[in-house]
Amino acid sequence: MWGRGPHATPARPTASASGTATATPTNAAAPSASPSADVSASASATAVPSGSHLVHDEKGFTLAVPDDWRRELRSTGVFYTSPDGRSLLQIFQITEPDLTPRQALEQASKGLAGNPGYKELGLEPRQGPPGPDGAQLTYAYDSDRLGVRVRAVDCAFTVPDGRQFAVLALGPDADWPRQAEVQRIALDSFAPTT
Repeated sequence: MWGRGPHATPARPTASASGTATATPTNAAAPSASPSADVSASASATAVPSGSHLVHDEKGFTLAVPDDWRRELRSTGVFYTSPDGRSLLQIFQITEPDLTPRQALEQASKGLAGNPGYKELGLEPRQGPPGPDGAQLTYAYDSDRLGVRVRAVDCAFTVPDGRQFAVLALGPDADWPRQAEVQRIALDSFAPTT
């Protein structure tokens, strides 16, 4: 996570996360009648695995999240958090116009280096949805709040209209690769909205 919050990580590049927002969950098996159910073909054509559901967020995206996770809007983006508070999915828009997704993650890694026990585990291109220029950062550090080592996987990418987003999944290192699976499901179903 790039912003300050319950995991006390250093600031990440600026995210546009102001205003109020709600998410509309959609059961993949039953179409929603709400106006927010209009999504791009990529998200609507993606089968959402059992245990997850689509949310249509007023912050400009649709994606799948675990069924029992709760949404919260913070200054650093939209968060979906597990019932025990030990795992999360963070989504936000990257607002620096001159940074590529990879450069945004390089900058984030430098900022995260101040966390106890921080270790960058990988920074690689990410092929496939939701954007052709995606980059993925994997890292771990010792979380004071949780009292355990955590591992995160963070993907930054550009959508067809030029906006850049980041989708990050974080949880206890002992739960790995659960974070990667939560993020994969979110990214496979991600669609920008207006």
